[in-house]
Amino acid sequence: MNKFFSSKSILCGCLALSLAATALTAAPSKAKNKANTSKKTVAAGKLFGGTEVLRIKIEIAEADIEILKKYQWDEGGPEKKRESVKATVRDGLNVYTNVAVHLKGAAGSFRPITDNPAMTLNFDKFVDGQRFHGLTKVSLNNSVQDSTFVSEQFSREMFLKSGVPTPRATQATVELNGRDLGLYVLVEGFNKQFLKNHFKDADGNLYDGGFVKDIDRDLSVNAGVNPKDQSDRIALVEAAAEPNLTNRLARLQKTLDVDRFLSFMAMDVMLWDWDGYPMNKNNWRLYHDPSTGKMIFIPHGLDQMFWKPKGSILPRMNGLVAKSVLEIPELRAQYFDRLKTLRSTVFKAEAMTNRVQEISAKIAPILKEKDSEKAKEQQKAVADFCDAIVRRGRSIDEQLSTPITAATFASDGTMTPSKWESKSDFGHPALTREKVDGKEVLKLGASSGSSVGTWRTKLWLEKGRYQIEGKVKANAIVPDLGDTRGGTGLRLANGGVDKYVQTTSDWTTVKNEFSVNDALGEVELLCEFRGAEGTAWFDSESIKLSRLPPNK
Repeated sequence: MNKFFSSKSILCGCLALSLAATALTAAPSKAKNKANTSKKTVAAGKLFGGTEVLRIKIEIAEADIEILKKYQWDEGGPEKKRESVKATVRDGLNVYTNVAVHLKGAAGSFRPITDNPAMTLNFDKFVDGQRFHGLTKVSLNNSVQDSTFVSEQFSREMFLKSGVPTPRATQATVELNGRDLGLYVLVEGFNKQFLKNHFKDADGNLYDGGFVKDIDRDLSVNAGVNPKDQSDRIALVEAAAEPNLTNRLARLQKTLDVDRFLSFMAMDVMLWDWDGYPMNKNNWRLYHDPSTGKMIFIPHGLDQMFWKPKGSILPRMNGLVAKSVLEIPELRAQYFDRLKTLRSTVFKAEAMTNRVQEISAKIAPILKEKDSEKAKEQQKAVADFCDAIVRRGRSIDEQLSTPITAATFASDGTMTPSKWESKSDFGHPALTREKVDGKEVLKLGASSGSSVGTWRTKLWLEKGRYQIEGKVKANAIVPDLGDTRGGTGLRLANGGVDKYVQTTSDWTTVKNEFSVNDALGEVELLCEFRGAEGTAWFDSESIKLSRLPPNK
């Protein structure tokens, strides 16, 4: 009995020792993986936060160059097969072999391999575990649409400060088969590694928005364990299209990270990213976070910013989700609040221009070394960029100081516009206020030759159909030859003309119908005169704006 007990004890002891050994073996392995991940993170942080400009040399076999020559971009975008070839990449003493390279770029940025092509480099596609400064995938952008070479890095940092997941950027010089391609912008790749840096669960679908596409189109998937299942994207489409605003809000809150989207949209507008998702449904990615079940928009292609420093803080939105969100009064109010918050916490002009100059100082020696004239052009572009930042900040403040609210209509569905201001659009029109037949009128006419003049007023109107009408009196109007719009009448600043009054006429009612397609759109109404001779008077008190029932 004692002998049996001893054998059993020995067996249990051996098993315990074996399990302990396994545990001791597993623990260092986990620690090692964690350490490796940490090293990759540190390496990538140094790459994007450093002050050095990388010098990258790429070697591609001539046979593979011929393959790349065949690729030309078209509107098929990512759906069109981009064939990858193998390359050797050198960065100082580091050598990376069998790196997958394909051409990238779209309408404005694509260049063939024989020019200065934009390229994507995938380091672990053919060599498992190969990393470039801790990264598996990077893009080299030729910056042909951004002479500052700064916009991408700076703008991505602004989005990150706003809490929006965004790939980072820096700069590098690029040499291809001994040919100096000049300075490039190096951008962190869209892949699972990027997702792990921003989300607890990186197994969701990462959708590629393609070229001027919206979420209601079939999209390519850059990463995800089940790319063929796009029910998450379809759920967002259906939520955004929900006609009942109360139900739409509830559905969007289930399918969209609304808080992040408000920051994404607000920062996009503040930077005036005219070619981004909100305004142009372009340059975007969309990630479905499995841990929350919600979709997150990610910006892309930030090389054309601040083109319109005085642009509206509520511009026309073309992105389905942007339009859908702003049509909900509650979310529209939150959007304006987010603008105010980001203006006070992130959009600080002095800090922003200092950062732009800091990035520019890093690349200035490289540009001077390569092309002194191009270096001067870059400095001028940076100065203009900084000036645009300052002017944008002032414009945002001015717009936020006057609350944007929809025009109020009386119970009969009409309102009388006010605050008419005169503008000489061409020639020397006569523009005065006076009394005619006992009426307060807006007078327009040709005082000395061909003239175009207007009285204008601006209003914010909710989505819907409208009609502007009023009474006008005309005397001896002579339209210019060839001017098909000659005469006088009412119209929108960006709208067409129904029918203008010409020659001489007693008080006549003129009308013009139009639609507002945005959740809340700014319209400018015009009382216009176009002619070589003559005079027109508008009875300002008779001008009425009416809401019309929706088309059936």
